[in-house]
Amino acid sequence: MMTDIFALAAMFWVVIGIVVVANGYFVYQVRMARYRVMQTLADKGQPVPLDLLRGPRTTANVGMLRGAIVLICLGAALGFFFWSMTAQSIFNGPIASAAWLPTLALFPIMLGLALLLMAMLDRNRPQQ
Repeated sequence: MMTDIFALAAMFWVVIGIVVVANGYFVYQVRMARYRVMQTLADKGQPVPLDLLRGPRTTANVGMLRGAIVLICLGAALGFFFWSMTAQSIFNGPIASAAWLPTLALFPIMLGLALLLMAMLDRNRPQQ
């Protein structure tokens, strides 16, 4: 029983590690492609646009907004799922003594609201 739990936990963290490494790899590939374009332009004697030097910084609030929507929806889905697992729900779930279980959904909901607030505040700030 315990070895199954440890194997499941190890598999979870291995998948998280693979996702982090893959993200780093693709960020590296995009950066190297941008550097190759800048080097090609410099070799041909053409001016390098400032957008290539700055990188993709203007889409940050779009990413935050997208993340906020995903986290809020994930929190709502988790809250509904945990609520349906309790005996107080209309589904008569199997867990009788855990009426607090749906409150676990507040964590991703609050993170999503924080990202949403940051995206809204960042939208009004002038670009540099």
